[in-house]
Order: sequence, then C-alpha cells, then structure tokens
Amino acid sequence: MADGKKCPDCGTDTIMEMEEGEYMCEDCGVELKEADFKFANYKIGLVKEVEDKGKLKVCKVDVGSGDPVQIVTNAKYLEVDWKVVVATEGAMVPAGADAESGTLVAKANVGGTPSFGMLCDCPMLGWKGGAAGQVVKLDDGEIGKTPPLKGQHESRTAAAAMQVSGGAGAQLNLND
Repeated sequence: MADGKKCPDCGTDTIMEMEEGEYMCEDCGVELKEADFKFANYKIGLVKEVEDKGKLKVCKVDVGSGDPVQIVTNAKYLEVDWKVVVATEGAMVPAGADAESGTLVAKANVGGTPSFGMLCDCPMLGWKGGAAGQVVKLDDGEIGKTPPLKGQHESRTAAAAMQVSGGAGAQLNLND
C-alpha cells in the first residue's frame, strides 16, 4: 500500500504501488502517477473568455468537465486561448500541501463575483521559472488532465514569454 495516498477518483486509500512513481487503486482500478496525488483537483485548462473588471478579471476556463469554470483573478496578463493550470474546488494550495500548511480551494465571492477556482503560478505548483502572481501559460497539455510534476517542463523567462504571447506570463513547454 502507498502510505497516505488517496485515489482522486473514488477517495479510498487502497492504493498499491506498481512501479516507482506508478500506482493503482485497488477499489476502482484507475492507474495513477505521482502527479495525480500532488495535483489532486488541478487541471490543465483553456481560457475561453476574459472580462476586465478594473483590478480584477473574470474569466471562463474549460477544464474538460463540460461547462467552463468561472474564475476571478487579479493576474495582470491573461488572454483567451491560453492553456493554464487551474486549482479547482477541492484542490489544496500550494500543490502537495496538507490541511495544516495549505489552503483548500472553495467557491468564493471575489469582488462580488463568484469564483470557482484559482489560476496557478509557478510557486503554487512548486515549479521554477515564474514569479508569484504570474499565471503559468502552457505550450501544450491535454485539457482536463493533471499538470506534470516538477521537472517535466522547461520554463522560459518572462521576457521570452512576452515575445511569444505578446504579454507577460510564465511560458512552459511540456514536451521539452
């Protein structure tokens, strides 16, 4: 059994380690990787809409679960069609934190507008290469899937991200 790990699909703790970094839930049969535990309730999303509300932005993000999720953010740079990492309701931030050291993401009213998640920056994910408050912009990754573990991406400088996207952001390529 994999100590302290719970299945993100069924919630049980009957996790069996198959190979190093690969697991299987004995109850529901789902195959899991280490990232599935660290990034439980984190999803790769695609920004569908962005509306400026002064210092805040209200955006709709497709996280692969049907209707887009509404998220209110104070991120300065965010554009439609960006692939981002979303901490959805039930995620613990920063990624991998426990209930004592982290904060549980829940529905909140931000500036009087309902928000159902958070857009992630590199420090929230435990990744290098981006500043706090700077939304992670991914080059690739499947919508609705769990983001990769640290070390499975290459970060670029904010200046390079500005050249690529026309705005600031931590630009990451998951294939490198």
